[in-house]
Amino acid sequence: MTETVARTAQGPVGGREEIRLDTSGSTGAARPWFRLPHQMEREVELIGAHLVGPVDRVINYAPPHHLFGALFGQWLPRLADVPVHQAWTDPFEPPSVSRGERVLVVCIPMAWELLRRAWPALEGAHSIVALHSSATPPHAAHELVRRAAPLLRAHEILGSTETGGIGHRPLAPVGSGTDPWRAFPDVTFVRPADAPAGGAEELVIRGPRLARPEHGSRPPAQWATGDLVEFTAPRAFRLIGRSGSLIKVNGIKVHLARVDEQLNSRLPRAECVALPLPDDSLAGEGYAVFWSCPKKGVGVADIRAALRDFPSPSRIVELADVPRTPTGKPDRKALLATL
Repeated sequence: MTETVARTAQGPVGGREEIRLDTSGSTGAARPWFRLPHQMEREVELIGAHLVGPVDRVINYAPPHHLFGALFGQWLPRLADVPVHQAWTDPFEPPSVSRGERVLVVCIPMAWELLRRAWPALEGAHSIVALHSSATPPHAAHELVRRAAPLLRAHEILGSTETGGIGHRPLAPVGSGTDPWRAFPDVTFVRPADAPAGGAEELVIRGPRLARPEHGSRPPAQWATGDLVEFTAPRAFRLIGRSGSLIKVNGIKVHLARVDEQLNSRLPRAECVALPLPDDSLAGEGYAVFWSCPKKGVGVADIRAALRDFPSPSRIVELADVPRTPTGKPDRKALLATL
């Protein structure tokens, strides 16, 4: 979900108290959006019923001034009347659970390695459900899901500040990034009547959890997410990429989300991010791959080999670490500043 700053604000909608959420990812200026308490409650109840089930304790690694952390690190514990360990305040303090407890863990990418290290302290739980949002799960997430099943089951949530949760899928033991997303039941799709089967189209949705923009008196009737998808069933789709991540390199279309998928699948030990370079003077449009591999064993030749099915990147940039926003998304501005 989009990085957000949450605070209660009095909005102009009939004097009802609203929750202000400012989008502030790695690009663009922050813009405020407003949600009503019943929308927050509805989202917690919906995702709780579909993915989580009964909970006795919450371990929250997502800062509650972001939407994901606010929903599952504040609203869910309050509605369910269960204790919450705000692990985001001191991520390196090992969490603890009582034997037989049903535990929800709210994860952003950095949480998975910490959770893996702390796992012996959690093995006495009755069950552990992990929710992941805001960025692609790291290799440690897939490794822990593979090792800790069936005690642990995990789900990815696709959504944004503007929309709330749109869809979900199980977090698989092997990270392919190509598994389809299934829409939550109160989300409907707005599609052209002549949309070709199997073709790419922008994901446009309607639903009761859309947020109100700063200069509107009510939420929009529908929202264009900017995501390009391929529908695999009436309620399921695969993400192809962002509408802005489709480029042409020497006349060949390249979806950078698929470049990321290929790299993460073939080089699971490395962190890789592909970004467009529209000013490439040779290819017209091009892209750069930024990568980091703390454990070594991966080099530029491996990246080029992993991308043999794609036009070659214009730049391959090795970094000590991939810079990320507080919610774990690659920091686009910081990455491009390294060029």
